[in-house]
Amino acid sequence: MEFNICKGKYETFGVTKDKDILSFSLQTGEEANCNLLLYEKEKETVYRIPMVQDEAYPTVYTVGLQNFKWEEYDYNFEIDGIESVDSYAKKVIGRETWAEERRKPREEYTEKFVPEKIKKQQKKLREQEQKKIKSGFYFSEFDWKNDKNPKIRKEDMVIYKLHARGFTMGMKTESSQKGTFEMVERKLDYLKELGITSLLFMPIYEFEEFLLLDKDKREEHPVNMLNYWGYTTGNYFAPKASYLGEENNPDNLKRLIYKMHQLNMEFMAEFYFDKKVNPYLIIDAMRYWKREYHVDGFRIIGDYTVAELVAKDALLSGCKVFYDGFSEELASAKWRFGPELYTYNDAFMYQVRRLLNHQGGNIYDFSCQMKRQQEHQGFVNFVAENNGFTLWDAFSYGRKHNEENREDNRDGNDWNYSSNCGQEGVTKRRDIIRQREQKVKNALAATVFSQGVPLIWMGDECGNTQNGNNNAYCQDNEIGWKDWKNTKLSREMIAYLQELLQLRKSYPILHRSKPYQMMDYENRGYPDLSYHGEDGWQVDFERNRGFIGMFYCGAYGGKEHLYLAYNFQNESQKMALPREISWSIVFDTGSEKQKKSKVTGEIEVAENTILLLTGKERTGKEKADKNGKKQNRN
Repeated sequence: MEFNICKGKYETFGVTKDKDILSFSLQTGEEANCNLLLYEKEKETVYRIPMVQDEAYPTVYTVGLQNFKWEEYDYNFEIDGIESVDSYAKKVIGRETWAEERRKPREEYTEKFVPEKIKKQQKKLREQEQKKIKSGFYFSEFDWKNDKNPKIRKEDMVIYKLHARGFTMGMKTESSQKGTFEMVERKLDYLKELGITSLLFMPIYEFEEFLLLDKDKREEHPVNMLNYWGYTTGNYFAPKASYLGEENNPDNLKRLIYKMHQLNMEFMAEFYFDKKVNPYLIIDAMRYWKREYHVDGFRIIGDYTVAELVAKDALLSGCKVFYDGFSEELASAKWRFGPELYTYNDAFMYQVRRLLNHQGGNIYDFSCQMKRQQEHQGFVNFVAENNGFTLWDAFSYGRKHNEENREDNRDGNDWNYSSNCGQEGVTKRRDIIRQREQKVKNALAATVFSQGVPLIWMGDECGNTQNGNNNAYCQDNEIGWKDWKNTKLSREMIAYLQELLQLRKSYPILHRSKPYQMMDYENRGYPDLSYHGEDGWQVDFERNRGFIGMFYCGAYGGKEHLYLAYNFQNESQKMALPREISWSIVFDTGSEKQKKSKVTGEIEVAENTILLLTGKERTGKEKADKNGKKQNRN
């Protein structure tokens, strides 16, 4: 090796490059014995270089290498004899192939009669057989050209959540690049045409897909199961090698993000952190992804204190951060100069499912969810996502079916508020299939017409099923992949969602950035939003009947008045319409026949149906007596 050893930098961790010097830095306890291990590529040679404890910072160890040909090496750190991958590594070597056999954990001998000497020999042999995981160097010269983050407003966002591998593994192609970012890039036009503005990726940082269980958990969990989803600790600065495709080049991810930005689409990613992860490493990681990969947003899964720390970081301003819940006090604080905040939880999902499946849903709670919005933060709404049933399965299975997870169906949520519409699972009965289609359509309509940010889970736009598995964390197969079959159902559902999203885009009043006040505070003649039932301008919430009409006054943010009629009952329902307005049905989840029909005063809504109507003021002799009709509207 031809290089000079010099003093490294202690201000930044991992590897930094400054002219002809590479600096290596890590943090650990005082009086530790730390070494830099250099692995010459294609050779078995390992070089051990001592790292020096910084005098001013006794828990920081550094070393610098001058004129070092880093392209020819990989590296790791060694702390008190224990080798580990650099927690700040920008690239990880050894996991280029998903679930490679050589990396599979080996079972240890447990029989009492096996001598200890034999056990040690077998353990050493297993370690030699297994592939070593190393830290890699990555200094990018990727040309971002004139790249700009789309910065889509919260009221215009439509999120599609996906698994980078599972989204393309089910494609009908022989391409070796299935399961990589390259194949996701090939489907961007499909997502754009669907009406999607933002993609939310399940973990794309480097993680070990083989479940490495503690001894006390091995008896409860099956051996050698895959952590397909990736919700585990990992190397937070490195993109997952098996998703990068050829040459394990992180620039492949940058090409995807650049293409998305060219299409005015956002790239957002989920990160899971347990309590052992240093909060400042988390902040460093978020800043790195924003700076290096131009990421538009992050969903934080972990402790609230970490999410709050991220929310206050000014260097993440311009990003979007999603968490289980943020207070409006924090979101609106004038002293906070951090990212945009979004609440992401399943409150909307349960209210909608309970009403759709007639399991004790509350129409008042539903109406509150439909208008849930705050001025300084957004709310994400969905009826299905990866953590639970798919949308189709929520109306095809009355109970979970996780037997394939090999945990005796103990795993997964037992409270799903799902239904099977009369038969568990797959059926050929047309009446049941029609029921399921109708419920899926209603769920999508409620999600898209809600004031919050709609989220569509991968495959729900085309009736994807997981065979009743509501915890497919380990199912790297057809169960957990998106089904790309070109069936009549999938084509119809895709076209249906496209129409829904186009309607949402056409009527901004449905998704204002500010919350509705249920008052006519600008003297426009009607409240900004009002509720209607059998009688106009009022709903008997105490009876908790499964229907409601929501009237959006066009003067508060739209060209026309809108009226959304929701009937979740198993019988038709007459609902009052503001009489001084002439109404036209523009969307019906139950039938195409009523579209463009004209109605006034009252409408009968079929069972389990959602209608969207547009309205204009009536003129001349047709105009109703407003003075008598506007009493008690505020």
